[in-house]
Amino acid sequence: MRVDTASVGARGADSLQAITPDQARALAGTVDFSVRYLGSIDQEELRALLAASLAFMPVTFADQFDPDIALTHLRTLGLPSGVTVWLDVEGKSVWDMATPMLIGKIDHWADRLQAEGFMPGIYIGSPQPLTSEELYALRVVRYWRGQGRIVDRTGALAEPHCGWCMTQMYPSVTWRGVLVDANIIGQDYLGRVPAWVRA
Repeated sequence: MRVDTASVGARGADSLQAITPDQARALAGTVDFSVRYLGSIDQEELRALLAASLAFMPVTFADQFDPDIALTHLRTLGLPSGVTVWLDVEGKSVWDMATPMLIGKIDHWADRLQAEGFMPGIYIGSPQPLTSEELYALRVVRYWRGQGRIVDRTGALAEPHCGWCMTQMYPSVTWRGVLVDANIIGQDYLGRVPAWVRA
């Protein structure tokens, strides 16, 4: 595996569903990359995705803030340092959490992953309570916009000042027999894109 810079305009699929080798080959005619969940994807599935010429990035399940668990999964998969690893932040559990505690959990996760050489990114779904300023101040270095209307705890639209480098489209779709969320890569306002792995 090698780490590479994601391409602007690349189309991707993130899925909770395990992807078979046949589905991976079929998806390769539709998308450029896949995003799958740490703790769900195994080495065999990862090999199938890469063998189908799909690039790959990992994401945590929602609100799993333990960096040691993420790092264990990354090592088990053999993912090299430098790849973007996405922390999924959304839902009632984060909405109900005190803001300083939530920020502390995100920053601790990002610091640990960065210390191990990974590129910490964050997926911001809905609901989530953080303001634009609080999002931008997080110690993650890439931002992925989730489906839906991203607002803060006051109801104001929320976007980190650097913008997003990946955007999830609405609604979910079934491509080649796999229920997925469609995504597209773009530069953020600082000219940054994520990093993925290829075979």
